[in-house]
Amino acid sequence: MALSLGKAFMDLNDAMNTVIKLEGKLNDQAFFNDINRFATKMMNGFTQATCKALHRLKKSKPSCDIVKQMVEGIPSSLSYKVDASQMLPVQSAVGYIDSIKYLPVLAKEGIKHNVGGIDNRGGLLAANPRDDDNWSTLQLLVSAVDPTNVIPFDTTCVNAMKELRKDGLLVKTDVSELLYRACHPAAKMRFEYLAEWDPDSLMTGTRKGVPHIHSIINIDQCLPSFTMYLRTSLKYYPQHIGCLFQKDNNGKTAVRSAIEEHGVDEAFKAIKDCIPTDTTLPILHHAAKDAPEYFNDFSVRYPSAIYLRDENGRSFKQAQLAAGTKTFENDCFFFLTLSDDEIAEVDPVTKQYPFLTAATTGTGDLSTVYFLLSKNPSLLDRYREQVARERTEEQEQGASTRKRSREIEGE
Repeated sequence: MALSLGKAFMDLNDAMNTVIKLEGKLNDQAFFNDINRFATKMMNGFTQATCKALHRLKKSKPSCDIVKQMVEGIPSSLSYKVDASQMLPVQSAVGYIDSIKYLPVLAKEGIKHNVGGIDNRGGLLAANPRDDDNWSTLQLLVSAVDPTNVIPFDTTCVNAMKELRKDGLLVKTDVSELLYRACHPAAKMRFEYLAEWDPDSLMTGTRKGVPHIHSIINIDQCLPSFTMYLRTSLKYYPQHIGCLFQKDNNGKTAVRSAIEEHGVDEAFKAIKDCIPTDTTLPILHHAAKDAPEYFNDFSVRYPSAIYLRDENGRSFKQAQLAAGTKTFENDCFFFLTLSDDEIAEVDPVTKQYPFLTAATTGTGDLSTVYFLLSKNPSLLDRYREQVARERTEEQEQGASTRKRSREIEGE
């Protein structure tokens, strides 16, 4: 008749206590050698049994406290690999909605015992042997998807990430690389969580030297992922129109990459999902500056944006003039269509009249300056008066400063 587990362990405990008491008293080394072999084999059995149990967490579904007791009592089980998959318990926890919640416990205990190697955060940074791309446990956590259970699975993964972050096992420097991995509609909550933590990575993150938005367009070729990345970047960087005009190392903008990969209609359909026709963003300012080859495509879809001002307060025409590429000779129509008010309006950044902007930017084309002044010669007198007034104010301010200094010295 088989003994109960409790009775078996009580007998085993008695036997171990007996051996310990006999050590140094019994002159029979062969006895102790045999006991040592039995003990080693038994400990290996405990390790294997516990490891297999950790790989079955998705089925047994114990509490996290129970799992913690298991690994604290038999920590060697955290480093034991199942023969078939050669995966660590922390690695097998990823990918199943019912076992992901144990990942923080396994990693936190694993780091105490260098599971997966030194500086591998308890196996979080160890490459998964069953993944063809050798992605780490952490990379798989942010990218794994369950098409049949999208939102609950995504939510479970985010909760695990929050626990890892709280324990210092997911750190801010991870975000830049993980953003790219998480950019998939089925991992939307994970992607947004990472973006909120470090929004700068949306614009600065790269994969093999290539900005994330370009990698998503050219490597993944997934239009929904491009849309998701663009929409999120717009949330944090509306003044730049998100990453739409971000350039790669060859000077190619993201919008150009998207059009080349998906065609004009599909690319702009995705863009309009993120930026509506009645947008208040100065999208035409940026299109004219960074993607002039698609300016007509933008203008057709965002005609009212021509009347907006950019983040510096510049009108569309002021921005074009300040860019220094417009001259009367190469685009006389631009200057002929300037209204009297536009010719007399001071640039909000440089505080200069258009004729002065034309004189100090680009080639400083004299024919352009002459045309603008001919439309309103009084602007030259206004400018002279402005300069004289500024000099007077500077002199008065200087005199006031010197007077105050003398008063302080006198005190």
